[in-house]
Amino acid sequence: MLCQFRFKNIFSYRDETVFDMQAADITEFPDSLIPAPGEKFSKLLPVSAIFGPNGGGKSNAITAMVYLISRVLLPIRTSSDYRNPYTAYVKRYDPFLLNDTSKEEPAEFEIVFRTKAAQYQYQLSVLAEEVVSESLFYIKTPCQRRRINLLFERAGDRITLGTALKGANVQKVSETIPYLSFLDINYSFWEIGDAVDWFKRCCAINYSMPNRDHRFYSILNDPEVKPGLLTLLSDMGISISDYEVQEEEDEAGEKKRRIMTTHVVNGQPYSLSINRESEGTIKLLSMLPSMISTLSKGGLLLVDELDAKLHPQLLRYIIELYTDPEANYNHAQLIFSCHDISIMKNDLLRRDEIWFAAQNDESVSGLWSLYDIHEPNGGRVKNTAAYDRQYLAGRYGADPYLRRMMDWGGLDG
Repeated sequence: MLCQFRFKNIFSYRDETVFDMQAADITEFPDSLIPAPGEKFSKLLPVSAIFGPNGGGKSNAITAMVYLISRVLLPIRTSSDYRNPYTAYVKRYDPFLLNDTSKEEPAEFEIVFRTKAAQYQYQLSVLAEEVVSESLFYIKTPCQRRRINLLFERAGDRITLGTALKGANVQKVSETIPYLSFLDINYSFWEIGDAVDWFKRCCAINYSMPNRDHRFYSILNDPEVKPGLLTLLSDMGISISDYEVQEEEDEAGEKKRRIMTTHVVNGQPYSLSINRESEGTIKLLSMLPSMISTLSKGGLLLVDELDAKLHPQLLRYIIELYTDPEANYNHAQLIFSCHDISIMKNDLLRRDEIWFAAQNDESVSGLWSLYDIHEPNGGRVKNTAAYDRQYLAGRYGADPYLRRMMDWGGLDG
């Protein structure tokens, strides 16, 4: 489970930015929270939604996290048969480019995450392709004391090891490969394997990736995916009772794959090419396998523009799968960006689950939660407030140009 993500100098984020999945001390939906492994640890949020204007930094915040995940996993993927068909990798990043200094400085990341065995704190600093610094600490769980243990620290070409990693090579490590990845490839330390397994359970959906169709067909052809996917489609009111991935050869001898869906009308089955389904249905078919994977195994799902092409009720249904402890019994988490403010409601999301991203006058993106916002009287936004109406009125800072919408009448919160 993700606890916290800090990042700096990547894409539109120049300054250190904190995205927190640790639950605030508020009363909303306590049963939806992921339990803590002891009094010294925080309960975690199952869901977070990021709102804001186009170009504000919503996608960049998610992509920054996917880049860190990719940086750890890509060397492992290259050196082994490990594959994750449910995630899209981000291989490169840009530093903040709109000043004269940031482009010469490293991008910095720190991520705190929790497994059943431990809570880890991983830090990575990179300049272009080279690792500048890196460290990994952990606390065993469950425990009553927060005793932090060093696994390794790296500064340039110097690596310091904790006692758990005694005997690991600190000499022949490529400057472009994270030491965490190097250790997982070459050794069998349980702490390293446990930490890397968390990264492997992360799923990232990017609908613009060039090889999405290939991954789409492969996932839908998985017999373990099909039953759960058809069940969810039925629960969502989508009238697909079955589907089949067919392979054919064209005139040049190249294999072509297509998906045929089955609809039953008046007791009679009819087959349709997936190209004749709505774009929303196609999106669901491509997204549901990642949802099934995270909900069944307890992973993190990152989705940019989750609401695109989806009916608001379907969007709400997806969120409720992750906030329902019976459906989300393995403590999966969902983080997504969104424009659909119909879900910005106090009957669906906690104040600390609603986030905003926007740029300031220097084109620097910032990120903050609804819980962090204080009213003019110094108090926090109340959990009884009409979040969507106040957001449109410009009271949360992420969409100031939307104040013009007040002219439509009565949007004064």
